[in-house]
Amino acid sequence: MKFRVNNNLIAVGFLLLILVGIFSFIKVIDSSYHFRSPLLTMDDGWTVSYNGRVLAEDQNLNDIEIPVINKNDSLVLTRMLPSIPYSRSCLYFFSMHSIVDVNVFHYNDRSSKVENWQVYTYGRELYSQTSEVPNRYNHVPLDSTYSEEKIIITFIGTREASFSSLSPLVIGTSVDILSYHLLNNTINLFAGVFLLVLGFILIIISPYMFLYHNKESRLFFSGLTSLLFGTYIVSRFSFIDMLINNPQANAFCEYSSFICMPIAILGYFISIFRGKLKRFLKLLVIFDILLFAGMMILHLSTIKRFSLMTPFIQGYIVSEIIMVLIILVINRKHFRNSHNRNLSSDMFFLIGVVTFIVFSSVDIVLYNIHKYSSNRGYSAPYGNGFTFGAVIFVSCLLISYMFYSIYSSRISSMQERLSDFAYTDPLTGLSNRARCEQVMNVISQDRSIYVIISIDLNKLKMVNDTYGHHEGDRLLTGFATILTDCFWDANLIGRMGGDEFVVIMLGEHASSCTKRIHEFHALMSDWNRKEQIFQYSASYGYAYSYEVPNGSSNEVYMLADSRMYEMKKEHHGRKEMEMGMEVNANA
Repeated sequence: MKFRVNNNLIAVGFLLLILVGIFSFIKVIDSSYHFRSPLLTMDDGWTVSYNGRVLAEDQNLNDIEIPVINKNDSLVLTRMLPSIPYSRSCLYFFSMHSIVDVNVFHYNDRSSKVENWQVYTYGRELYSQTSEVPNRYNHVPLDSTYSEEKIIITFIGTREASFSSLSPLVIGTSVDILSYHLLNNTINLFAGVFLLVLGFILIIISPYMFLYHNKESRLFFSGLTSLLFGTYIVSRFSFIDMLINNPQANAFCEYSSFICMPIAILGYFISIFRGKLKRFLKLLVIFDILLFAGMMILHLSTIKRFSLMTPFIQGYIVSEIIMVLIILVINRKHFRNSHNRNLSSDMFFLIGVVTFIVFSSVDIVLYNIHKYSSNRGYSAPYGNGFTFGAVIFVSCLLISYMFYSIYSSRISSMQERLSDFAYTDPLTGLSNRARCEQVMNVISQDRSIYVIISIDLNKLKMVNDTYGHHEGDRLLTGFATILTDCFWDANLIGRMGGDEFVVIMLGEHASSCTKRIHEFHALMSDWNRKEQIFQYSASYGYAYSYEVPNGSSNEVYMLADSRMYEMKKEHHGRKEMEMGMEVNANA
C-alpha cells in the first residue's frame, strides 16, 4: 500500500511540476516582453447605430448594451481616430460571423472635399460564395495620414445570433499587434502546440505498442484525443488563420475537431471497459462517426454550415457528457474492485475525465451566457477553461497509461513465470510432460516432417539406491545438460518423468537427427572420463513422422519408444552375457 501511494504522489507531483513550469515560463515571457510602441486602446468616444437607429453617442463600448445581431442586421461604430505616429500601423479587433467594412473619411486639402476611403473589407465575397463568414481577428491597415480622421466600422450579421458583443479595438504597429495577440493567448498557443505534437507522437508509436504490448489501443486514443484538443485550441484562437491566412480552413478545423472529440474519448472508454458496456460504447462511437459524416456532407455541400449547427453540436456533446457521467457512476464498482492492480491507472483516468468535463462544461455555459446576456461577451475568458481541462485530461491519460503499462508488464512477467512453473521440470529445467504433450498435439495438426527421439537414462535406480538421491539428482541434471548441449537445434527437449526423456526436431532440423545421435555418444564419453562416481549411459529410439503415414505424433512417439525398449533389451542382454562370462571365468 505504501509503495502504491508513493507512486501516486510522485505522479501528481510530476503533473503539478509540469503545470507550474509551463505557467512560470509563460509568466516570464509576458513580463519580459516590451512593445516597440505604446498600444492605443479605443474604448471611448464611440457612436453606435443598430439598423440605422442610434444606440449611443460618444460613449465607452463597455457601457453600451449591444443587442443580438441576427442575419442582415447591421451595427455601425463611428468615432475620430487618434493621432497615428507610425505609418505601418493597424487596427485590431475580433469579428464573429459578420461582414466587416472599415471606411475612413479623409479631408482632401487640394480638392477641399471629404473622400470616403474603404481601407478594409472582410467576408462579403466569402458570404456570396459559401453563405458563411467565419470568425476572424481583423488587422486593418492604417496610415499616419489617417490621424484624427473619422472612422466607420460596419458589422453585418450573416446568421441568426451572429454576435452580441464587441471585442477591444486596439491600434499599434503590425509587429506589436501580432505580439499583443500572441501574448494574450500564450497559454492557449503553448498548450495547443504541445497537444498537437504530443498527439502526433503518440499516434505514430501506437501501432508498435498495439502489436507488441498486449494489443492495447489506449495509446492511440490518447494520441487522437490530444491531437483533436490541440487542433481545436489553435483554431479556436485563430492561430491557423494567422499562419495560412485562410479563415475557412481555421473554422473547419475548429468545428470538425470539436465534433470528433467524443469519438476519441469514447474510444478510450472502449479500451477500458468489457462486456455489454463495451458493445454499447462501440455502437455509440459508430453513431458519432455517422453523425459527423452527415454533418460534413451538409457543410461541404453548403446546405447547412457547421456554424449554423452550433446549438445542435453543443447539445449532443453535452448529452454525451451526461451519459459518460452516468456510465462512470453506474460502473464505479469497476474502479473500486481493481484489487490494487489498476487502482492508480483508474484513479488518474477519472481525475482527467471529471476535470475536463467540469471545465469544458463551464466554458460552454459561459459562452452562451455571455453571448445572449452580456455586451462584453467576447472578452470573457471563454476557451481558457477548456485549454486547462484539456491539458489536465491528456496528462492524466498518459499517467494512467503509464500505470497500466507497469501493471500489464508485471502481469505478463507473472504469467510467464507461472507458465514456466507449469511447463518446466523443476529439477532439470527441461520441458515437463505437459509441455511435451502440448507440443506433440500441435505438430500432429501441423502435418510437417518431424522426428521424435525417445531416450531412457540407464542406471538411475542403481545410483539412487547405491549413492543416494542427491547423486541421482546430479545424474539427472548432468544428463539434461548433455542433451541440451548435444541437441542444440532441437525444437523441444523434455523430461517425460523419472528417467524418460524426449527430443523433438521439426523440418530441416529433423535431417540432423543421426548426426546428433553420434555427437550424443561422444559427449557422454567425454563426461564419463571426468566422472568418478557413476557413468552416463542411455537407450534411445527415434522415429520420423513419414514412417507413420496419416498417424498422430503420439503414434510416432510410441514407435520411437518401442525402438528405445529394443535397445534397452539389447543392453540388458549384453550385460547378462558379460556377467555370465565373468562367473564362468571365476569358476
